[in-house]
Amino acid sequence: MTHTPTLDPAQEIRIEAVHRGFLYQHLYAASCLLTSGQIGVTSVVVERDEDIELLTPAGRIYIQVKTRSRPIMPADIRATIDRFNALRDEHQQGRRRGRATFVVVVNRALGPSLVEQVETGKLADDVEIFWPGCVRSGDFGQLPPAWADIDEAVAWCVDRAATVPLAMLAPDSLVWKLAGRVQAAAAGEAPHADHTFVIADLPSMLDQILIQLQDFPAPPEQYRPQENEPQLDSSSRVRIVSGFSGAGKTAWASQAATFSSSNCAYFDCSGTPGEALAISLVRELAAKLAGADPDAVRKILLPGATGVESLRQLDIYLNHEGLSSIVVLDNVHRVSAESIKRMVDVTSALRFVLLAQPLGTLSEIEALLGLAREPLNGWGVDDVAAAAVGWGCRGDAATMGRLKTLTAGMPLFVRSAATIAREDYEGRIEQMCDAVDALTNLTQTTQEIILAKVFGAFPISAQQTIAVLSLSDIGLLPAEINKLLDAALEMDERVVAGVIRVLRAAGVVEIYGNKEIRLHDAIRVIGSQHLSGMPSEVASRARIALKDLMVEAFERDRNTARFSLYTRLLLATGDVKTLVDLIGEEMFHEMGVAIEVWHGLEALIAKDGSDPEQRYWALDGLVFSDMKLGHLDRLAPRLAAMEQLINSGVLGEDEVLSFLMKRMLHHSNQGDEEGVRRAIRELDSRLPDKPVHRRIFLYNAAAALFRLQRYESAMGMVEQVIDQTFAVLGIRPEQVVGAKNAALWALINKPGLDHADIKRLADALELKAMVADKLHVLAPFARIHAMKFYSMAGAIDSLIRVGQDLADEFVGRHDFVGAREILEQHVMPVVVENRLLNRNLDVRAQYAVVLAYCGLYSEAEREIERLQPYMAGLTLQARMTLANQRQLIAKITH
Repeated sequence: MTHTPTLDPAQEIRIEAVHRGFLYQHLYAASCLLTSGQIGVTSVVVERDEDIELLTPAGRIYIQVKTRSRPIMPADIRATIDRFNALRDEHQQGRRRGRATFVVVVNRALGPSLVEQVETGKLADDVEIFWPGCVRSGDFGQLPPAWADIDEAVAWCVDRAATVPLAMLAPDSLVWKLAGRVQAAAAGEAPHADHTFVIADLPSMLDQILIQLQDFPAPPEQYRPQENEPQLDSSSRVRIVSGFSGAGKTAWASQAATFSSSNCAYFDCSGTPGEALAISLVRELAAKLAGADPDAVRKILLPGATGVESLRQLDIYLNHEGLSSIVVLDNVHRVSAESIKRMVDVTSALRFVLLAQPLGTLSEIEALLGLAREPLNGWGVDDVAAAAVGWGCRGDAATMGRLKTLTAGMPLFVRSAATIAREDYEGRIEQMCDAVDALTNLTQTTQEIILAKVFGAFPISAQQTIAVLSLSDIGLLPAEINKLLDAALEMDERVVAGVIRVLRAAGVVEIYGNKEIRLHDAIRVIGSQHLSGMPSEVASRARIALKDLMVEAFERDRNTARFSLYTRLLLATGDVKTLVDLIGEEMFHEMGVAIEVWHGLEALIAKDGSDPEQRYWALDGLVFSDMKLGHLDRLAPRLAAMEQLINSGVLGEDEVLSFLMKRMLHHSNQGDEEGVRRAIRELDSRLPDKPVHRRIFLYNAAAALFRLQRYESAMGMVEQVIDQTFAVLGIRPEQVVGAKNAALWALINKPGLDHADIKRLADALELKAMVADKLHVLAPFARIHAMKFYSMAGAIDSLIRVGQDLADEFVGRHDFVGAREILEQHVMPVVVENRLLNRNLDVRAQYAVVLAYCGLYSEAEREIERLQPYMAGLTLQARMTLANQRQLIAKITH
């Protein structure tokens, strides 16, 4: 779930369920076609009086297909039985030939009431219900069974398709092609506009499918869809799908053709001169698209006719027959744009999908046809992870996110990187990514080999621009690009604009809806390599300029992606003081800090002769992070180092108070009540006479007492903090109930506002909710209001954490729908927007459990299954948590 969330996730689930039901139905119809010989069927009809109708010499079998996420109740089939009664009457009155029999196919077991009706014979004798695992006998024994889900349906159909004598065609390709034909027939599309498949015509239809698909390059044995990948069937007659070599264009087309309800043909333009393209295409396509009619083929391939004329005749024939045909032309960037335009101009029935690399004549083809290319976006993080694990690698969600960014998710590039990780780094994706980022990998990736050629074809100014832009993994506004390239390369705006136009046409930079310009992820590694070979002052100027741009942007908008880049640039530019100053702020830990920043801090505290104050605050930041993440085993040596610095006498009172707070919390984690109370007394005696210091102290003391299970004392302290902070902000608790964030902001946005107080209030409200849970007292709004204030403060990590706790609270009250709404509307969008991949994993596992509690069993099982590739890269505790959640889902669903 790393793509942009929908506005209404619940609607998305409903839509998925509807389409899943239709797909199940189409697969059942395809299974009837595949078993028509055993059944003795003469025709299969779809979407007329019933979902499926099987015509036999003896009469007609009416089949209704229903999919549900729970056991089947009498109400689910009541309307179906009424319709069966009407159809039976049609046959009994002689208005329809032969005997009528009826079948209801369902994907779930029958509920108790319906079981009782079946066992006591309350259903008519000519009505049968098929459910997964039921025994079929008598007249119905040869019909396909009911399946529990789509995977089971596909497996059954593929098994039957393997018996069809089409050795050149993979059974799964045949199944999906038949399902596509069924879908088209259900919509009344030619060649089955009457919704009917005549079984006598089935061999010729299968032959035509074979002819069309055998020339497509075979798709991968396990095809993984790309993110938001385009559909092959479209209302547009001509389309361009573009991507670098290795992006998976041909595999996409081959896989999509397998599922398409249209007639499809493939032609590789490589090596075909432009003037010969039309006639070569017609010769390849005539038999494939016109069928086996020799007269039609002769009319199309008239002696002496030019290629364009023959193509026009083929188009006329297809139009006359009402046939929907798609031609996939591969490598069109290698032929003249005029040749492509001539073929488009003389046709109207043929639809073209043009596959191209962002090279050669592609820009001219776009201009002549007035089209914009459609990209392939690469695999999503889940599919990158699944593929990498399948190739013997491992990594957590954040690491797999790095692999996707490094390779742009392009299938060939992912495979190459995973192979290197397996062979050179014992399957550790993180180590491989570190090596590539540091330019220390000894084995060149396929990505580097392919894109080095693309890079080498650019003029020097474009190469240098790519090198500088490789420093940023986020989009930059045009004005920011101008400032960056002016500082690094002394380029003026006109030169920058010209270079960006060239790079955009080549697919190397992308421009997003908000006008941000971003270097394509795949070529960033090539740019980094080139930057390392440029004069060091260029890279230095670029990093400093980019860092300053991040500061300016962050003052306008607290964007986590920009903050992450900023912290990395602080390290890269050696601005340790600013970084250490930031670490002392709690908000620093809310914004998703890059792992290399923590590595940099570790290096700082290990460095001899480093500034004591910087070293102290680096340790303080690491301790805060360790406490937050539960790395309690790391605390003692860090606190000892901090105490040594305190005892040196060179630090001030702020450092002393910070140390005493951290040590008090450490004592509480160890269950050392005397140590905690001693720390409380010492802190109380040393606090400055300032209300804000008193509130911070009370909150931390309450947190320590909570860990010691002194809940009454903790509640008394935290309620003081809440009351005092509300007073400081100038609002009352009742004003928060039902208020939107904008209205709350209007109430508190006054001169002298300390923004840190907003987060402090949220922290205190969260702690109150935790204490209330332990005391078994009600604090119904504590977490809800904490989320509001965390959101206003921009405390992203805490917002997610409390949202998850609130969802658990709702589950505890058996308000499963409320828990789902919390996650869908308030937690998951924040996780996705801020690209917090490891948090995303945790949230999605929780979401899967909530879906199961809501009765959406299939959706829950699919969601938890998508997380399995991350297991090997998780810590032992995280693996156990994920395994427990999977077991819980299995228990709920069964």
